[in-house]
Order: sequence, then C-alpha cells, then structure tokens
Amino acid sequence: MEKLEQTKKNFEEGIKFFQKKDFKKAQFYFEKTLEVAPNSSPTLENLSKSYLETGDYDKAEKILKYFISLNKENDQIAYKLLYDIYSTLNKYDELKNLTKTAINKNKFDNEFQLKSSLFYPSFFNSLEEIDEIRKKFTDEVEKLIQNEKVPNLDLSEKLFQPPNFKLSYDGYDNLEINKKLIKLYKKIYPGLESIGEYSFSKNEKIKIGFISEFFSDHTIAKLFKGIIYKLNKENFEVYVFHSNKTLPGKIFNEINESVVSYNYENIILPKDFHEKVKTIRNKNLDLLLYPDIHMSTNLYYLTLLRLAKFQITSWGHPETTGNNKIDFFLSSKLLETDGYQNNFSEKVLLSNYLPMYFYKPKITFALKKEDMLSRNIYFCPQSLFKMHPSFDEAIKKILHKDKKAQIFFIKDRKEILSKMFFKRLNKIMSENVDRINFIDRLTPEEFVHYCGKVSVLLDPFWFGAGNTFHESMLYGTPTVTMPTKYLKSRVVAGAYKQMQIDDAPIFNNIDDYVDKCVELANQDNLDLKMYYKEQAEKNLFENSNVIDDLEKIFKSIVN
Repeated sequence: MEKLEQTKKNFEEGIKFFQKKDFKKAQFYFEKTLEVAPNSSPTLENLSKSYLETGDYDKAEKILKYFISLNKENDQIAYKLLYDIYSTLNKYDELKNLTKTAINKNKFDNEFQLKSSLFYPSFFNSLEEIDEIRKKFTDEVEKLIQNEKVPNLDLSEKLFQPPNFKLSYDGYDNLEINKKLIKLYKKIYPGLESIGEYSFSKNEKIKIGFISEFFSDHTIAKLFKGIIYKLNKENFEVYVFHSNKTLPGKIFNEINESVVSYNYENIILPKDFHEKVKTIRNKNLDLLLYPDIHMSTNLYYLTLLRLAKFQITSWGHPETTGNNKIDFFLSSKLLETDGYQNNFSEKVLLSNYLPMYFYKPKITFALKKEDMLSRNIYFCPQSLFKMHPSFDEAIKKILHKDKKAQIFFIKDRKEILSKMFFKRLNKIMSENVDRINFIDRLTPEEFVHYCGKVSVLLDPFWFGAGNTFHESMLYGTPTVTMPTKYLKSRVVAGAYKQMQIDDAPIFNNIDDYVDKCVELANQDNLDLKMYYKEQAEKNLFENSNVIDDLEKIFKSIVN
C-alpha cells in the first residue's frame, strides 16, 4: 500500500513540474512512477511529452513504441505523438508505415488519415530525397482523387491543413500538382459545392477587400499595409478582413486606426466557415485580394469559392494556386521572365514596380564603422526550411575558397531543424563545418542592425528573400542572389532593378555566385553600402508611383 501511495505521489509530482514547464524534473518523477507501474498509460503519455519538450526524440520514440506495443484501447494519443515525431524529423517511410498500421486499427479519424496520406516534409536531406518523396506524394494525390471512398470532411469542423505551402520550397514547378490538389480538396469537402454562386451588383466606388491571417506583426502586413493605407479614398472603398486567428499587435492596431480614419471597414471574420462566406459576400466586393494563399489553413478553403466579382492573389506567397476561382496574379515586370504566363493558372497582372508600398524601417541603431564585424562574415538571414539541398554546394565552395570565412544562419524555432541542417552540411564538408554558425533569433531591430554589420548576405536558391532584403537595405548590405525562372526566387533581383543598380550581384551559376560572395566579404564595403542605401531610399521605400500604378491595374480589372 505504501508503495502504491508513493507511486501516486511521484506521478502527481511529475504532473506538477510538467505544468510548471520544468520538464527535466517531470521526467524524473514519471520515470520513478514507471518503475512500479510500467504499463501506466497516463505516465507513458506524459513522459513521452516531457521528452518531446526537451528535444529528446529518441527517448520519446522508444516510450511511444512501447505504449503502442501494449495494444491498449486508449493508445490513439501514442500514435499521434509518434506521428508528430516522424513528421518533425522528416522520417517519411517510418511515418507512412505508422499511418498504415494506425488506419488498419482505426486509430486515426478522417482528418488525421488525410493529414497522414498527404504528409510532405518541410526539410530534405538531399536532392535525391526530394525526387523520391515528391513522386510518392504525387502518386498518393492521384490515388486519392481516383478513390471513391476518400474521406469526406465537414467545413464546420477543424479544417485539414493543405500541404501546398511546403511544396513551394522543393524547387519544382507546382502548377499541375496544385491543380490536382484543388480537385482533391473539392472531393474531400463536398459541402463547398452546396454553397453555390452569388450575384454581385454594380458599385459607385470600386469596393476592394484585402484578406489575411497575417495583418498583424508579420511579413505579410509589412509588404501590403502600405497599399491598404494609400489607395485613393475618392475612388476606392476598402475592406480589411482578418482571420479570427489574427493576433492583435502593433501593425494590426495601425491598420485598424488607418481603416477607421478613412471610414473603411476593419473586420475580424467569424469562426464558422459559412459565416465567413456570408460576411464577405455581403460586402458586394468588386475585388478581393488574397496576398498569401497557401499560408493559412483557416482561410484557404474560402479561395475555392467566388466571394467577389474578381479575385486576386499576389506575391506574399509567390506561387500560382492552380485555382480557377482566383482570376489574377499580381506580379511585376521586374520579377517575371519570358514565358512567365506558363507558370500560372491565373492571368498575370504586371505592375511597373514591385507591387507593394514598403515603409522605411524605423530603427534606432545608428551604424558606426566600429560596429562592423570583421571581414569574412557571411550571413544568410532566411528560415532554414528555405535551405534547398542545392544551396549546400555554394556554402561548401565559399568555405573552401575563403579560408577565413564564417557563415551565419538563424536558429530555427525548432532546435531539431537547426541540427538536421548542420548534419546535412557536415555530410558534404566535414573539414570546414566548424565555420558554420547559428545565432539566436533576433528582435526586428536587432535583425536589421545585424544585417548592417556584416559584409555580405546570402540569398538561398529556389526560394529567396523578400521582406528581409528590404529591411537590410536600411544599411545597404549587398545580397548576392541566383534567380531561377520562378517568381519565388526573383524578388531580390527585382528589387535591385527597382533600385536601378546596374551592376547588382545577380548571377545564373554557382561559381559566379560564390566568387562575388567572397569578393564582397573580403573588402571594405562601406561606400557600396552607402550607395545601395541611397538607391533604396530613392526607389524602394515609400514609392508613391507604386500606388498610382496599382490603382490603374485595379480600375482596368473592374472597368
């Protein structure tokens, strides 16, 4: 009896420390509990969760596999936690095997079955792995489309997260696969068909709506808020729709104040899907602009409906949708190449400028010469899921060519992704990998200041910088870029064109890219930085010509 009481006490202590987020102590007490009660489901569950919180995936996996081996009725959570481990670690084959077992044992509901079937990694270990998994994914999509018994989901419940966002980073053309996914989503959500069409009437002013989950302190808000603020109030009636998941913040408050001051409407959409549809349609919009399709599960399925006379997407997430309900893609002459229309399902609208009004960052740090870091410092200020395996070769060559080079990346929010990236690099350049560095995540001000202190910024291949490039231009630090034919890799090159930099560091092969990076990292760049900064202030920041140009485009659509 005394032993049982102590075991109960150990479990309660584990729960207490888990709630306090002291996961190491929680692990200690849960492990003590298992010594007496090795098959306790609550203990196995909470111990595995505490291991996950500390990043000890191997121990968590071992515990969960043991939990599953007990064949208990209440082990669904073990399957889902193990799924999370495999998806985080991008263990594709293990995840698929687990999914097959779980489905056969009825451990996954319909939503989770689809999530498992359409899993796509956010990080790859090699080019070969991309090719292999992409083929398997494409085959799975086709199989589901042909399957008469594909699970049907209800729009009023938790919405299935589309994998389109992750597909954007693997270096492929996604037009055809996005079309197929749209076909599949309509099959999964038969309720979309029952919503039907809507009749829109003529307006005196052009009614334009902007809709996003990220009109708060986020890159999307920084890219598009200027358009919302600056559109001519005599010609346009503006509506800003926020997802019910939008987190209020400084930019959200700015947008709200701007909207109210001009008698616009700032609307937080209701949680219910059908109420969202009703709310937007009741505004009788001429134009509805989605700046970031594929980034928000909460709003994605709205794009499969007609909510305005004309619907537009743009380069907040720079990829075609494959969606026949999205009429136009707002891009720029500065961004597209010959044959660009072939990459889009939408009709491409070409602005003469980058389609945004970007406010000059308000930074309190004044960069001084003594603030400059030593030469040979390279900084790649992008999310690690943008690090395509083909970019590794450029990193390897920089380190080989510049014996003093130190290359810096920003740690991912998930420490495991930083470790996986480092492991991938170590595999191909073990002799120089000690010169790869990861810095902690920075505040917006610290980030811009750090960009100013280094000699050169690296634009990763296939999916490059956007907002970060604009912010770095406050100090004029050059970014070396290698664009492809796809828009998602061309933003830096387009920005240089708008800045009127004739000899910008834009290249079409790795060797030239590397040579320029090394050259810039081994010289005094202060004069060059000053020149880039001046050109940005003249042409990139707060360019009123952009608004005039966009107003003409919007009017041409409606009229």
